[in-house]
Amino acid sequence: MSEEEEIVEEEILQMYGSAEHEKLLSSASFQLPILSLKRVEPICLEEGNTAQKAMDVMLRHKIGCMLITKNNKLTGIITEGDLARKIVGEKRNASALHVEMLMTKNPETKHPNDTLALVLNEMVLGGYRHVPIVDENDIPIAVVSVSDIMRYLISFFSEEILNLPPKQIDSTSEREGA
Repeated sequence: MSEEEEIVEEEILQMYGSAEHEKLLSSASFQLPILSLKRVEPICLEEGNTAQKAMDVMLRHKIGCMLITKNNKLTGIITEGDLARKIVGEKRNASALHVEMLMTKNPETKHPNDTLALVLNEMVLGGYRHVPIVDENDIPIAVVSVSDIMRYLISFFSEEILNLPPKQIDSTSEREGA
């Protein structure tokens, strides 16, 4: 094989992979350190801010939770569910409430070298959608969400999931409305 053919073959292998380099999902796939996943960097808000400020920041960044800190150390987490239940559900004024009144104090956290399996276990047992990742000084360095884990799992089945045909519309069924 010529040098040019070897280069082309190597480029094709890098672009498309091969059956022998196929990515397989196994129990080892869950033993990776959690920070090896693509994840959302934490958006933090200091204690003393209002719930309105938290809502504004969450809407602007399109995130489902934010971490609450005091002197850069994690003290709590506030989620869209907290805001919906404790403000909207109770018809309270978000500008009059401080985040400390609504947040979950001292949330369960994990560390950068903890495994995906450990974080998943925490999410399932605790019913959490977000887990803060902190360093040895309790300073937030990441937030891992269920979506982050789903993206990782989908990477093992990208062809099967991302290449699905468009939904077929049954033109023979009768419509019931406009």
